[in-house]
Amino acid sequence: MSDELHMTPWHLVAFLGEVILWGCAAWAGWTLVGGPGRLLAAAVLLVGIIIIWSIWAAPRAKWRLSLWPRLGLVTVLGVAVSTLFLSVTHWPGIITALSSTAAIVAAQFMDDRTEGAP
Repeated sequence: MSDELHMTPWHLVAFLGEVILWGCAAWAGWTLVGGPGRLLAAAVLLVGIIIIWSIWAAPRAKWRLSLWPRLGLVTVLGVAVSTLFLSVTHWPGIITALSSTAAIVAAQFMDDRTEGAP
């Protein structure tokens, strides 16, 4: 089995955290804007975070950052989404965004530590 196809439980944790954080970005847009602009705000935030992720954080990104800068980027994105929720004091969103960010950071860190393990 090639290394490219080798999946670990950490990959699943990171992936689920990513999807949740992306959903939180859309949820934040929906929560922040009222009326007909809600859908547009949700879409813009969702597409924005996915574009940033696909350029610098995705496993097959052309310009994927090394571990520590990537973990910093993930943390900044998670805190940014949480801050959007904080601006409207939306605690479920804050907790979900920060929890998913912590899961992504932990999973990517642990996966990097165990990469050479049998």
